[in-house]
Parts: sequence; structure tokens; C-alpha cells
Amino acid sequence: MNTKNYILGNLIEQCSENNVEEKYELDAVKGISIEKCFIETKADMTDVSINSYLIVEPLSFAFVPTTSRNGGKITIALNQSSETFVVSSSYQAFKVLETKKLLPEYLFLWFSRMEFDRYARFHSWGSAREVFGFSDMRQVKIPIPPLEVQKSIVAIYQAQTEREKIAIELKRLLKEICPVLIKTVIEEK
Repeated sequence: MNTKNYILGNLIEQCSENNVEEKYELDAVKGISIEKCFIETKADMTDVSINSYLIVEPLSFAFVPTTSRNGGKITIALNQSSETFVVSSSYQAFKVLETKKLLPEYLFLWFSRMEFDRYARFHSWGSAREVFGFSDMRQVKIPIPPLEVQKSIVAIYQAQTEREKIAIELKRLLKEICPVLIKTVIEEK
């Protein structure tokens, strides 16, 4: 397999479109968790104008450039929904330029690794408030296998994630059902 390291700066583009026309409303406002996913905002949005908020389209990324006090993780998420989100203007957003060369989902898996968290923390700059901004993101080198291999990696990860969700749900159901089954068996004897 021919895998070469590429600098992300040639493959990603910063998204800096704001919600100036207020096309998106409060229900589109999202935050990002250190678990690397978009979440409902925890901010009090009473009387807050969201026209300066960044627009994050589907298959675009948003991240918090401040890396201090994040449990050693970079707070980043990929919008894997079909909806457009808006996030605080203190965040930064970007998208993959050539999805025929680099799948956003594959890149997100790379960002989800503990090694990337350590890389981002090590390459953060500042003293009291450490920052890993978009210019730093552009310097990241990543191995990019052929597109078919990327698709396979993403599919395997998604299948594994789905299996884990099913196993958790099965355990929950068994906890609920077991007492009923045991009671029924005891009553039948």
C-alpha cells in the first residue's frame, strides 16, 4: 500500500462564514464536547445575538483553539449530520478541500486518536492560555492511504461503534428483563 504523509494545509480550508443574515436560529447553535462531538449548547442564550456565530456545514469541522484545561484533549468535532450548525465565533472551523483525496470521516478518526490530542497539546503555544489554532492545524502531517482504504477504515470503525452501541443496549435490556424472567421461573415452580 502506498501511503504518504501529507501536510493538512494543502488539503483543508478555513471556514469563516458567519451567521450575519441570521439564516440559522437558536436551534442550530451547538457546542463541542471534549468527547469530540457536537452537543446542545450549555450557554444561556437569552438575548444573545448569533449573527457573529460561525456556520459549520455538513462534513465540516469545528474546534476550540484553546487547549488549556481540556483534560489533555483537543476539543474538535465533525458535523456528521445533514444539518448546518452554528458555533461560537471563538471556535474555528474548516473543511476538506478535496474529498476525492481525503475523506472528512477518515480525518476525524485521525483527530480522535490520543496521539493527536498529545500532538495538539505539545504544539500549543502560550503561557496561561495555550492555543492550537488553524495555522497550527495546517502544519499537521497525516498519512493518507488510497481512498478505498480510507473508506474501508471508516466502515470498520462505524461497524465497531454500532456493535458497541448494540451491546450496551442489550446489557440494559437484560438488566430490565432478568428480574422478570427469574420471577416467572420461580412462580412456575
